[in-house]
Amino acid sequence: MVIYHKVYLVRLNLHGIHDDNVEKVISQCSLSDPLSSSSSKEVGIRHVFYCDGVLLCTTMDNTLVVWNPCSGETSKIIKPRNIHNGSDVYALGKSTCETSTKSYIRVHQQGNPFIESCLVEYEIYDFTSNSWSVVGETRDWYIPGRHGTCVDGNTYWLTYDYSPTEMSKALRCFDYSTERFGCVSFPGDPLSYNVYGLSVTREPQNLCILTSSRDEEVHDIDIWMATNIKGTGDMSWSKLLSVKGTHSQQFLGFHAGMSFSVDREAKVLLHPTKFKNSSNCLHIVGEYKHIKVDLHDVESKRSNHVMRGPTLVQVQQGSLGLGTWKVAPVTKFS
Repeated sequence: MVIYHKVYLVRLNLHGIHDDNVEKVISQCSLSDPLSSSSSKEVGIRHVFYCDGVLLCTTMDNTLVVWNPCSGETSKIIKPRNIHNGSDVYALGKSTCETSTKSYIRVHQQGNPFIESCLVEYEIYDFTSNSWSVVGETRDWYIPGRHGTCVDGNTYWLTYDYSPTEMSKALRCFDYSTERFGCVSFPGDPLSYNVYGLSVTREPQNLCILTSSRDEEVHDIDIWMATNIKGTGDMSWSKLLSVKGTHSQQFLGFHAGMSFSVDREAKVLLHPTKFKNSSNCLHIVGEYKHIKVDLHDVESKRSNHVMRGPTLVQVQQGSLGLGTWKVAPVTKFS
């Protein structure tokens, strides 16, 4: 989780969830400024993107560093090909599931999408050759938020498509093997619900989406899990979880690109939030279950959520200086 520009590793034990007993372990990470000669100077984290056990971190000054939280290893700084734009979107992926070679994509968006169609240019940074290449551009759609999801090396985003009458939401996948975006089908009738966020299960990895009915009288939420994708972009889906009633709307804080995680075995979703004057917490929601897990000493108005499994994958090197991660002592609550 990213809370108040700090990275927190949160581990939950859900074995006692049926007795409303959830044990959590929290540890804080801090990044030394990779451009400073002093290891004590730290930088804030604006955003993280997870892929195959490593995090692509965007700092407050828009420096890009890849970090493995399991080994503590970091990459050298990745320098953008041109000046950073506030609407730029970053992700990490790989060309095939069998290789550890990763690429970094930057989606450069220019213009105000609510006034006119903006120019979306996407480019790839190859860690092997330490070089950039522009692989495409479009004015047909744009990415409204930064919360993409990596599934088996490919990156999925919710996008808005331009049409003569209105903007419509779509699901797009960037394939690092072909270096192309493709449109992926939603489950059922997409006009009957709103799509709020993407996530992925643990191994085997399955893409998940969170939806809510467009009917103002119905306040149910559903988690759909992708079971198969064909070369045409047609996706097979199954409903993993349904939560009935109005209480879910009160704390989930629905918005486009919202962060959540899914536990396939326990059939619950996890969502971080800070509601009004409350403390930071994780909401664990099942069909007939709602548990609020307080994150005691973490104070912030906003948080981003990433939950995945550890890995020993080696971080590849980019170009320029090296940063160092330090992990604070572990704090355990029950």
